[in-house]
Formats: sequence, C-alpha cells, structure tokens
Amino acid sequence: MPETSIYYQPDLTLPDLLNRAILSHPDLFIGYCDKNGSLTIQTYEDLRVRAKMIAAGLFNLGLKQGDKMIIATHFNQETIELLWGCFLLGIIPTILQSPVTFSGYNPSVVKLMNVYEKLQCPYVFMSAEMKDSGEIPADKVRHIGELDCNGTYPQPILNPHDLAFIQFSSGSTSDPKGIMLTHNNLMVNMDAIRIGLDLHYPDNIGNWMPLFHDMGLIGYHLTPLYSISFQFQIESIDFIMNPGLWLNLMSQQKISVTGCTNFALALVLRYFNRKKPVFDWDFSGMKAMLNGAEPISVKIMQDFVDTLQPFGFRPEAMMPVYGMAEATLAISFSPLMKPSVVRAFDAFLLDCGNRAQPVGLSDPSARLLSEVGVALNDVEIRIVDDKDQILEEGFAGHIQLKGTGITKGYYNNTAATASAFCGEWLRTGDIGFFFEGRLYISGRYKDIIFKNGRNYFANDLETMACTIDDINYGKVCFGGTTARETGQDKVIAFVAGFQESKALETFRLLRGLLRSNLGMTIDELVLIKSNEIPKTSSGKLQRYKLMQRYVNGELLDQTLKADMLDSL
Repeated sequence: MPETSIYYQPDLTLPDLLNRAILSHPDLFIGYCDKNGSLTIQTYEDLRVRAKMIAAGLFNLGLKQGDKMIIATHFNQETIELLWGCFLLGIIPTILQSPVTFSGYNPSVVKLMNVYEKLQCPYVFMSAEMKDSGEIPADKVRHIGELDCNGTYPQPILNPHDLAFIQFSSGSTSDPKGIMLTHNNLMVNMDAIRIGLDLHYPDNIGNWMPLFHDMGLIGYHLTPLYSISFQFQIESIDFIMNPGLWLNLMSQQKISVTGCTNFALALVLRYFNRKKPVFDWDFSGMKAMLNGAEPISVKIMQDFVDTLQPFGFRPEAMMPVYGMAEATLAISFSPLMKPSVVRAFDAFLLDCGNRAQPVGLSDPSARLLSEVGVALNDVEIRIVDDKDQILEEGFAGHIQLKGTGITKGYYNNTAATASAFCGEWLRTGDIGFFFEGRLYISGRYKDIIFKNGRNYFANDLETMACTIDDINYGKVCFGGTTARETGQDKVIAFVAGFQESKALETFRLLRGLLRSNLGMTIDELVLIKSNEIPKTSSGKLQRYKLMQRYVNGELLDQTLKADMLDSL
C-alpha cells in the first residue's frame, strides 16, 4: 500500500486532486455502465482534457470564479464533465435531479425552481433531450453541446477554505437548504473515509447512487479520486429498472467497495424473488458494502447477506455506517471486514426511558439494532438530552457533531444555520446512543410518533409491519397527529402495493400485530399508490409529506377508520 503521506494533504483543492491522481497513476479511469452492461471508459486524463474545454466554454459564456451554476443533467458522464469544468474555473456548482418533465406536479421541478431562486437565478445546465425548461427563462438554460469551447480560461486562485460546491439537502423540496462545503471539508472527510476503508490503488469502487446525492457524489466519485482508485458508475434509473446490473458489475469488475441502502437491498431481494437468477457471480473480492443513508433494517440486511453468500459474498463485508451531508458525508464506520454487530434492546425502556438495556434476541420485548461503529478521525460525536446536556453511555438522546468536516452553515440562510448549531456542535436531528463504545441510531427526531405517553419511531413500526405478507418494505409509512375533535394522539398507517379488496383484512392484521407486540393501536389506514410515497434521492421515506397531505384533508377518500373493522 502506498505511504499515507501520498494521500493526506488537507490543503489540496479539487483541481489539485484530479492532477494528483493523474500524475500518480495515469491508467486510472471512470467506467460508465449503460443499461446493457457495456462500459465506456474515460481515463482521469481524458476527464481533465474534457473539463478544460468545458471550463473555456463556461468562461466564454461569461462565467467567472465564484459564480454559481446548477447542473441538472440526465447522464453521469455529462454531469461529471460539467462538474469538473466548474471546478477548474472556480465556479461553485450545485447538482440537482434532472426533471423528467415539467408538466404536472413534480417534486424535482419544485426543488429546481426553489434552488434557482435561492442561488439568485444562475445558469442551469440540462441535457439536450430536455426541450422544456418550465418557468426557468430560456436565456438561463444551457446544454453542454452549445458551449463555445475554443480558447483558454483564467486559472483561478483557490484557497482550501474556499467554498467548493453547495450540496442541497435531499429532504425538503419547498425549502431546500444549501449545505456549504469547502475544499478542506472535502479533503479531511475523504481522508477519514480512505482510512476507514483502507482505500488505495488499485481498488475498484462501484456506484449506482445518483450524483446529486452526497453519497453518490462524494463517496463514489470524489473519494475514488482522492484515494487514487478506479471507479464505475451506473445510472440510478438503470439500477432501479434492473438491479442485476449492479450485481453483474460487482462480479465482473471485482468491485471492492460499493454502497447500498435499505431501498437498494430490498430491490435486489425482490429481483431475486422475481427472476430467481442463476449466474456465475463472484463477490469474494468485496471488502466493504457500506450500508447507510437511511435507518438500517436488520432483517433486510441479514436477508441480503444470506442471499448473496452462495456467490462468495462474505458477511463481514456488510458495513453499517452513519453519515449526513452537513458532515460532508461520513460520520462513523463499523470496523472494516468485521462481522456487523446486531444487538437486541428492550423496546419499552428505549421508548419510555431512553435507556439501552440489552435483552436476548428471542425476547418478546426485543428491538434489533445494528451498530454503526465509531467516529471517523475528523469528527466527534456526543449524545445530549433535550437541554443539550451530555448523556452517559447507554442513554438515548440527540446526536450532535463537531469537527473539521462539518459545514459552517447553509447558503444565504442565517436562521437555519443558527438553529442547526449548539455552539460549535451540529444538531443532526437523529436520536441514538452509545453502547460498549459503539454508536446505535434509533431514528429521526421528527419521525417520533407519540401514543399513550410513549414514543415510537416510525421506522420501527414499518419494519414490524413488513412481517405481514401483503406489506412490502418501502410501501408502508407511519405518522402521528392529534385528533382535532378529541385532542387524543392518533397513529396513521399509509400502505401501498396491495389489492383494495384485502384492505380491511390487512388493516385488521396490522392493528393486531402492533397491539400484541407493542400495546399500540393504529387508528387509521390510508390506501395510497406506490408513486404517492415521497422519498429522498437515496430512497429514504419522507413521511412528513404524507402527513401534510393527510392533515390537509387530501386523503379522506382513501382512509379506513378503525370502526370499519367491526364489519369483519
């Protein structure tokens, strides 16, 4: 393995990073995988040549160092080339999901328009296939093929603490927050990732996640450059349509590091159930499959490992992790190539007393949680109560962070920045605890459901609900509200993907399951379509959006109430 000094250079800027990788190993490349599994190879040197041309084109367009730009293109290669054109000229880019259409209600369009306003109406680069640009003025929309790439461009003078790009949070479309990340933020976090994964030449890193998501962009495009590794990019939509692409890539290219989410693992498991594929896959070279971006389902994780083990996948390669965009990307990793630690905790004590009390795996009160390891070397983690007082190990509370990889705040949003910090500590919005020195995540604070004086996490209820045959992961959400008429707490289940004729019976089974296991009653079940379930770019459920529609009375015709069960 190369010396650490070759890697750790926190004063690098992004253009330095590309140059270093090229000088170190000129054979390095990006492999762009199409929907048929064919690869287009672009060496890092080819990328630099193309990026220089684009930088000249952007300069000829009138852009200069410090200007903002939105990239909302369809394909990974044009996104990456535009991104590096921005970096070489010193432009501060933002990558957003490319809208499929501007007609009707489209969350990606809503977010694009809001970011466009927040960034004071910058140029928006789209793919040439997009003939419509909605309400964005035509003179602000550009395509990469229209650029005049003749001539040169002025070399920017970049400081490591300059703003490198703005990562807009994946959660909110109506009020997206622009996370400001400097070159230094990126370098220190990517070095921590490199150490945690023992990344080095000639590792092969594979990715299906979108580049407008921090895990896709930083984890699987920029970090391979930092760690002087090869990278392979699958279009996210192609992976969703055919999860076998990812499996084929991992085997054929001997991918050593890749990433997944519950959403992705569930897709692969459904692919196996439908196709029952018989392939000569070999996953024995995998050293880390990072499992993060949403609360980890122990059952889905274990089912996935069991399914891939016959193809050489080693259980210790499954690596639960924790991260968020405000921390650049990564916060904590489980130990590399060590079996994932799954523990059972008393659910009642966790929900009512915020205490982590271990119990046996077969205990009826057990809640299974996977550890997400220990803090990386650029960040500190603490657990605090509602008054920001530090809690001892074994007590659940609010997770807060500080470190050199943490953003200094949100672009042009002082109010959001102020509320996000407790002094120098970032409020993550997550609830968790330490046990035997390892971090465990309980859930999101905003996804806590109150019922009969007890706290429940929506993701726990959803995991339990998926034990019913007609309910699939990603097709069920839970939310809580207060009944206007009675002032009582209400629990609402939103379910998609099953026949309406089975709705009342499924409602009865779901009520019985949660009542017998948790002593908690579901008050209403709302029937929705699969495309009505809002998700972030990584597949994380946006439960609050469904609750907004419910509270606004938009789902009354699709709602079943508990008293309807009396007819069964």
